[in-house]
Amino acid sequence: MTKEQIKEVHQFVGNLNDALKNFEFDFIKNAWNHTLFKQRIGKLGNIGHGVFNHVYETTVKGNVENHNLDLINRVKHSGATLMHIKTNIIDTYAEITYILIEDGYYHLTRYRVDFHRGKPYLTDIYSYKDDQWFSKSMRDVVLLNTKYTAFSPKRHEANRALVNYRSAINSGDFELALLSLEQIPPSLQITNEFKIAKINTAANISDSLLLKTIEEVDDPQNGNNIYVDYLMALYLNDSLYQDDVNVRMRMEIGISKPLLDSLNTEGLIWN
Repeated sequence: MTKEQIKEVHQFVGNLNDALKNFEFDFIKNAWNHTLFKQRIGKLGNIGHGVFNHVYETTVKGNVENHNLDLINRVKHSGATLMHIKTNIIDTYAEITYILIEDGYYHLTRYRVDFHRGKPYLTDIYSYKDDQWFSKSMRDVVLLNTKYTAFSPKRHEANRALVNYRSAINSGDFELALLSLEQIPPSLQITNEFKIAKINTAANISDSLLLKTIEEVDDPQNGNNIYVDYLMALYLNDSLYQDDVNVRMRMEIGISKPLLDSLNTEGLIWN
């Protein structure tokens, strides 16, 4: 970025912070650039492109807008606290990180900012749980849907298992929920969502099963996603492990030590 563009990014972030603070819904809607997000998906082929356009227009577009506006709604209607943590300039783009604190939990949101026709826009959302940008998750989903069509036995198997899992969670049958997760074919477990779900579900059953599940999902050789490490340290109540995760959160996310100490002192949970 040029010095002028960096200056514009910081001005954009300032305006965005004011818009979030003052509940300016229209500003948030207009700050997101759907065209640039779609470009980040990359080439998909004719079938994949058709699948993506359908999914984006029917589901993703609305979900993105709801996610962005939800930052305002939680502050306005639920008494949540929203704070800007960091703006990071990275070569040709920038990243903005926010923390939302509500009802004993905190949530982290990181946006990507790109320029289009001389103006900065929000173009992507990073998931710390999945350890990747939303555009990458969307691409993986589309490729999975083109590989395993609606007639694929594996896809039917995964869909049934997922429905059974959600039903079991809603009814409080955590043993059945964990069993249902195990029935989802590994080739369709494309995000950390399944690891996280297994850990959370096992924690509601017994300590021994939780330890067994953690041993199964832990990857000490390649390293774990930061949220998976956080979750395991939390459930194990391992202070040294938690200290290591706290260092990663300061380094990788940009949470200041005083803020992180405050979150820990108040017993807030990253959700």
